[in-house]
Amino acid sequence: MKKLIAKWFAWPKTAASQEDERLAHVYSDGRQIWDSDGYSLHALDIAAGKSGRVTVSEAGLFQVDEADDIPPFTAALPQGEPVAAIVVSAENLKQAAAGQEGCVRLSLYRDNQALELSSGGKYALVMPATDVAEWQFWRPASDVK
Repeated sequence: MKKLIAKWFAWPKTAASQEDERLAHVYSDGRQIWDSDGYSLHALDIAAGKSGRVTVSEAGLFQVDEADDIPPFTAALPQGEPVAAIVVSAENLKQAAAGQEGCVRLSLYRDNQALELSSGGKYALVMPATDVAEWQFWRPASDVK
């Protein structure tokens, strides 16, 4: 379990800010944990039960230290319905993005069509996955308790 928690914790930490101390930590609002650098946001569906800064204890468990200065991460979540959505394999998307450089343009054409990635001299097309149930997708809760 210790390795699994370390793996779970490592992913949101990749979105931590190096310039802004306030965004240099993983946080919990009690229902989910998240981290952001102001440009990207990573959140996990892990109910820590308390609000504050999240660390991993010596025993390898999530530890939440209460804090009053939690940035309002839900303000960054898009509102309303998406203009277009497709479902792709995470592995195929990682492979396509790994070869890109600098800024990458993601192009969506319609529901259930391919996702196009392009950057300076590089192009990738990721085909959509089909027959994937809606319950398999989680989104951070945006209402504040």
